[in-house]
Amino acid sequence: SGDVVIYPASGTGAWEAALVNTMSPGDRVLMYETGHFASLWSRLAGRMGLDAQVIESDWRAGADADAINAALRADTGHAIRAVCVVHNETSTGVTTRLADVRKAIDRTGHPALLMVDTISSLASIDYRHREWGVDVTVAGSQKGLMLPPGLSFNAISDKALKASETARLPRS
Repeated sequence: SGDVVIYPASGTGAWEAALVNTMSPGDRVLMYETGHFASLWSRLAGRMGLDAQVIESDWRAGADADAINAALRADTGHAIRAVCVVHNETSTGVTTRLADVRKAIDRTGHPALLMVDTISSLASIDYRHREWGVDVTVAGSQKGLMLPPGLSFNAISDKALKASETARLPRS
């Protein structure tokens, strides 16, 4: 349940829409590097004027919930507005345990949004937007859904919808 916004775009367009519709210039986003596509998403955030704080890894495992927890605990002023992770990294095949990431965020009491790229995982790997407390699910037609390319969408929570009301980046 909840709102889904559809775009005539690739997955990159859905990444951009997720960020541009919830963030403002200078906002900090915490991004976990699990492979090539996670790296591309963080570079896109930087080009959009966001402060992309990247947790680097060796690309052999999904996002480390404990590292995300530590970064959010260190952010006592709540400058981090979103945590962005790739559920299944196409370039490496690693999968992030999103329920663990959500629990790590919740343990800190941090208000950051949780944004998840499901472009290669949706309909291919178990994914639970609502149950795992994801605020923005980023998806595209061409990989996990095995449909022709060119269609992308974002499933958004009420929390993300409220964040969009104050975002100051140009809308896509």
